Amino acid sequence: MTDTSSTRSAAESPRRRGLGKPPSWRWVMFFTLIMLAFLVTWMVWISFGPEGLYRQGREALIEGDRVRVLEIAEQLLKTAGLEPEGNLLRGLILARAGKRDEAIVCLQRAAINPKLAVEANTITARCCYESGRYLHAIDAALHALQQDPHALDARRWLASAYYDLGAVSEATTEMEHISAHDPTDARPDRLLGLIAKDSELYSKAIGHYRKSLERDPRQSGVEQVLIELAESQTKVDQFQEALTTLKNASRSAAALTIQAQCNTSLGRFELAESQLIEAMALDPQYSPAKLAMGKRMLDQGQAENAAQILVVARQLEPFNREIQLHLSQAFRAMGKTEEADVALKRMLEIQAWEREFSDLHDQVASHPDDAELRYRTGELANRLGKSQLAVLWFRAALSIDPSHSRSREALQQFSQTTKP
Repeated sequence: MTDTSSTRSAAESPRRRGLGKPPSWRWVMFFTLIMLAFLVTWMVWISFGPEGLYRQGREALIEGDRVRVLEIAEQLLKTAGLEPEGNLLRGLILARAGKRDEAIVCLQRAAINPKLAVEANTITARCCYESGRYLHAIDAALHALQQDPHALDARRWLASAYYDLGAVSEATTEMEHISAHDPTDARPDRLLGLIAKDSELYSKAIGHYRKSLERDPRQSGVEQVLIELAESQTKVDQFQEALTTLKNASRSAAALTIQAQCNTSLGRFELAESQLIEAMALDPQYSPAKLAMGKRMLDQGQAENAAQILVVARQLEPFNREIQLHLSQAFRAMGKTEEADVALKRMLEIQAWEREFSDLHDQVASHPDDAELRYRTGELANRLGKSQLAVLWFRAALSIDPSHSRSREALQQFSQTTKP
């Protein structure tokens, strides 16, 4: 049997020793106040201490409070160990204000801190790109990617800099990476489609354009994407598919001209002719519509009417090889041999320039630091009447060699001719 008296005694012994006695309310209150004081101190430190100050700076940056950001940046710059955070805030706000050179100085000081290096180098790449210093943009973006290979914004600036330098292969690699890792971004496939189209890889271009439109059917410049997709589809005889694509486009001269081309190929000649007439009425300066109408008139044996409209098309686009070719055919059918020979000679000259331009483009891709090649490419683009493209090549040359005088002079001439 169990000794109940001894059991009771054992159970009561702790109470007699005071171990089971609850603490007094004074002690509970004391410890509660200590914990509250610690919590308040910690919250104040988080909110108003150096780390909290940096957080406030980031919040002010989001709100667009430039004055507050600069105030906090100055405080951080005076705080030992937090100078990089101060430089980052200052660099970010300067970059927003378009003061890129000052921003880059601050951002590179911030990049000393490994935790800030990715963002600092990414914004440095952006500043360098926007100021036309593509090689420096590439260098900064690569530094960011060394820290974090998943930094997609850094990769975007890297791709842009490669593309504007003419390093199309490298740009393509970066854009394919971005497309694969960010399914919400329609821009990489938009540009990949254009690159493939320019390289006459039309099936590949179609795939990229479609993916871009699937990701963002209302993207900026969607009309041009639809036009380029439809053009690519006609190149591989997807005429019905091109017509379906253009159902989502507005009724522009470009869309109507492509629709007319499709309907001609599908044997709908009257519909095609009415679409070309409408296209020329919508935009009398749109030379592709006039070229298409001139070709149709030639097919119908109306050489004189074809010549009249093709002469106007040539005035609008004097460096279009196809216009010169069909104008030569129209003149020859009319018995105007001399005019036909002049147009044919001009066509062959333009064809040679285009071949040279293509060769230079290939050389540029394999020489990413050759300013002279880019100048020559720009000069030839200008000769072919592609003034906007020429400007891009001259800027690329200056990005590599800021002292390249001929590129600078060419840009100055463009700026003078475009002044109102």
